[in-house]
Amino acid sequence: MELDEAAIRYYQIFQPGIIEEILAVEDEKKRFVYYTSAETAMKVLRNQELWFRNSKVMNDYSEISYGLDLIGAVFSGSEGKRFRTAVEDIFSGTIAKAQELLADWERDWETETYIACVSAHNPEEDNQGRLSMWRAYGDTALVINNTPMAASTDKLGVFSVPVLYLSEQGLSEYLSEITNAILLNLTYLRELGQDTLVAYIHSMLFRFAIATKHPGFAEEKEWRLYYRPNEQNSPGMTEEIVVLGGVPQKIYKLRLADEPENGLHGAAIPSLLDRVIVGPTEFPYVSHQAFAGVLADLGVEKAAEKVVVSDIPLRTG
Repeated sequence: MELDEAAIRYYQIFQPGIIEEILAVEDEKKRFVYYTSAETAMKVLRNQELWFRNSKVMNDYSEISYGLDLIGAVFSGSEGKRFRTAVEDIFSGTIAKAQELLADWERDWETETYIACVSAHNPEEDNQGRLSMWRAYGDTALVINNTPMAASTDKLGVFSVPVLYLSEQGLSEYLSEITNAILLNLTYLRELGQDTLVAYIHSMLFRFAIATKHPGFAEEKEWRLYYRPNEQNSPGMTEEIVVLGGVPQKIYKLRLADEPENGLHGAAIPSLLDRVIVGPTEFPYVSHQAFAGVLADLGVEKAAEKVVVSDIPLRTG
């Protein structure tokens, strides 16, 4: 992934540490994993699509609201005051403009953000998966290659970001890093102009809102895929109304295909899928054969070898 100088400076100042995580995806050939039920995994593969659900119905009921609450708490405290002072020294009135913009958008962030969650996959988990994820999310894991997430494009309108696992104290410390960077780059930020500075602060707050979770979830190592239809329509998305768990809801289906012209790079199942891990289940052989058959139908080479049965001795019944 290539980043221009302006993007690099923005990340270094307002999202310290994220640029290293983004670049490591490609440099270290990182893979990702989607933990779910066997039924959902079958639908993903057969229909060649990934569902994005509204943040309000995700497994963590505090999605986005947790980040917004942290913003309110931290920015009203001592580190928030230090941040505001540093920004106001660049352009007076910037904080008021940023607050006005936040007020206009925070409700929309909370209600009209559609999410799919994947986790960074560790090589040592290739034959077993992650125990905590089996317990929380289901009995099947789809391990995928990084090509779609490493591609640098905004054509698709679907973006990925590593999740921050922060308490109020953690965000306060992170904000202190940002303020330090602002103080070191006063001249540069002043040259960009007030409108750009407001936009940068808005983008920073957006990341805090939609991709900050309680530290208790840290072992998930989540990367959040998100779609914001009110900001950009995606050529790869299809809208549909479904009933899930008895709840009627709008979802967006991301087509898994290789369509560079639409911003989809290496997302077709045969190139995207690294392996299927069948988690703890009463009938591992049957599940293995079923997934191998589906992969073969999709044109995946050596399909049976792509399906691995977890060796974690976890009782599910």
